[in-house]
Amino acid sequence: MKSTHLKLNGMLVAGADEAGRGAVLGPLVLCVAVCEKEKERFLKSIGVKDSKMLSPEKREELAAEIVKYCHVHVQKIPAQRINELMKKGVSLNEIEAIHVADALKEIEPEIVEKIDKVYIDAPDPDAIKFTHRIRSLLASDSKISSKLHSSHKADVIYPITSAASIIAKVTRDEEIEKIKKELGCDFGTGYPHDEMAINCIKQNIDNPVLIKYLRSEWSTAKRIIAESRFKTTQLKLDF
Repeated sequence: MKSTHLKLNGMLVAGADEAGRGAVLGPLVLCVAVCEKEKERFLKSIGVKDSKMLSPEKREELAAEIVKYCHVHVQKIPAQRINELMKKGVSLNEIEAIHVADALKEIEPEIVEKIDKVYIDAPDPDAIKFTHRIRSLLASDSKISSKLHSSHKADVIYPITSAASIIAKVTRDEEIEKIKKELGCDFGTGYPHDEMAINCIKQNIDNPVLIKYLRSEWSTAKRIIAESRFKTTQLKLDF
């Protein structure tokens, strides 16, 4: 999802947020949104807020409005990519920082020049540390580097970060629906606390389609896989 054909004038503001960070199934989606600073009040007036506070229908409605006024840069990080990086010892915070940096690199230089601040929702308990992580991944002469500002609850405080949150969530929901159809199993939200997700994993543990989308490095997934292998071994021994 992109809207970079829009012409943005005057001082700009940007926000970054994610969706699907803690899920055991499906991708992590990140979005950087950019709009004219004067449009932030308008975004708030139409109901733009943290995506978690909105119904799926309202998120979709607002996403359609957001792309009329904002440039959006979306990064989809598949489960297999997350697994590969985590096996190498890369933390989830680092993975998020890598892809926020990648999204920032997509912003055209003439747009970067006009951005006042980039408000990032920080997943790290140390928000300043998260800013430094992202800066370390940008070119030393990057003009956007000094404009980064990470904070907790940025998706609640700043309308532009709320907009990024909505785009990330709507994009992830679209990806999740595609995966459900491919897998032939409704796994709900895909989060470890969702019984539908756990049951779907258990029922499809040997299904190669599931393996494509399962975050196998998650403790929940490891536990289910271990239990499945134990049951298989027991059946063989009983036989």
